[in-house]
Amino acid sequence: MKDREYILLSRRETVPMAELSFELREVGPGFEPSRSAGVATLDADRLTLPLTVRTYRQGDWFIPFGMKGRRKLSDYLTDLKLPLTEKAAQQVVCSGDDIVWVVGRRTDNRFRVTASTRRVMIIRVVGVGSSSSER
Repeated sequence: MKDREYILLSRRETVPMAELSFELREVGPGFEPSRSAGVATLDADRLTLPLTVRTYRQGDWFIPFGMKGRRKLSDYLTDLKLPLTEKAAQQVVCSGDDIVWVVGRRTDNRFRVTASTRRVMIIRVVGVGSSSSER
């Protein structure tokens, strides 16, 4: 496989999926969403259950937290300068066909917690394959 100016040789191996925990909570006074890269705090009432976890696919897109326009996930991961092997192993959490969290990196702006949010879904990376970067 070619990655930028390098040719990479690797064995075809299955990459262990990150272990995630899911918690549904009511929002009380003083609630603050986590800013940790390993935690996603989403507006539960905007989600369609069940949530699914899968690896990145060509053609995936999302609206990065804090932005208005949609962004191809491949472009987002390239901007982070991830090698192809890491891009291929990137996990996403989906609500229906919509990506709600690029695991360990960034949530989708459409599912952000707002002043009108009453319930949140908190998803945490608790095991293997956790990555970190930005919200």
